[in-house]
Amino acid sequence: MPILLFFNELSNTAHAEPRSIDQAMAEFVELLRTIRGWRGDTALVTEEPLKLMEIAPGYSIQQWIARSSVNLDRWRFIRAIQNRAPYRSVLPDSVETGVEYRHDGYRVRGIGAAHLLDGLAVSLPLGVAWGEPWIAVLRLMLAEDERGEVALREEQVDVRHASLPAHAVRHKAWVQDAGREHLTSGAGIWDSRAHHFPHLTFLPRVEGDLRGLSQDWVRPVVDALLGIERAVADWSEERTAWPEWKTKVSGDSESRRHLCWFDDLDGITRIFELHARLTPGVGRLHFRLVAEDRSARVAYIGRKLGI
Repeated sequence: MPILLFFNELSNTAHAEPRSIDQAMAEFVELLRTIRGWRGDTALVTEEPLKLMEIAPGYSIQQWIARSSVNLDRWRFIRAIQNRAPYRSVLPDSVETGVEYRHDGYRVRGIGAAHLLDGLAVSLPLGVAWGEPWIAVLRLMLAEDERGEVALREEQVDVRHASLPAHAVRHKAWVQDAGREHLTSGAGIWDSRAHHFPHLTFLPRVEGDLRGLSQDWVRPVVDALLGIERAVADWSEERTAWPEWKTKVSGDSESRRHLCWFDDLDGITRIFELHARLTPGVGRLHFRLVAEDRSARVAYIGRKLGI
């Protein structure tokens, strides 16, 4: 399941000058790019087709696109991630029955969908109401009371939200972790590797390692891959020569380095001596850093080499 970003339809109702709107859209697209950098399966869900939407009263998407070629590129990016959405409407009809969300008295379908489907509400950064990483809304729902009678219940709930990249950073761990509960097999890890681990690449031979992975190593492998993914995503060579590892990583001893050579993606044989340990048992996940594109390349997952 992709990471679902639900557009808050109230955030495009504020009056603003075209220059302010352009800046807000630039920040909104940067927000989407930030999240997309953490998860390749990010999808944007909107209540109405984007081309029919006004960014602000009297200012349409088409007018914004026409202002510059940069805006056209931004539009193409927005469309690309919206095309990944699993359904067209903001919510499947069956999900919304019997529940409603309100913010300052106004119904909010996008924010409500984010809460119902454990997603992230996203807003244009226009207006102070959308300047926080969590949004408090009122939920009204039909539920049985203690006597078994159906009654209307009201409660305040906090919804995960972002209108700026800085807000997204507050939710980074959730973005990276969401959906991990569905990784219950080595085959599942391989098939969804690009979505869950966008800063990692894998040698083709690793597919066999993962598809033959024993069940007791599935969770340790996911944890190791996620630890390497997070470390590489946060890595800047300007600050540190090596990533700050989120899992235990070390190199092999001199006497064992001859076991760590693998044919790389370009056909050149290279050493992959960096490794994370897998338990229970004696397992290893071997990889190397690819500094030129700030990634890590996985070469082997399985029992300790040479035993």
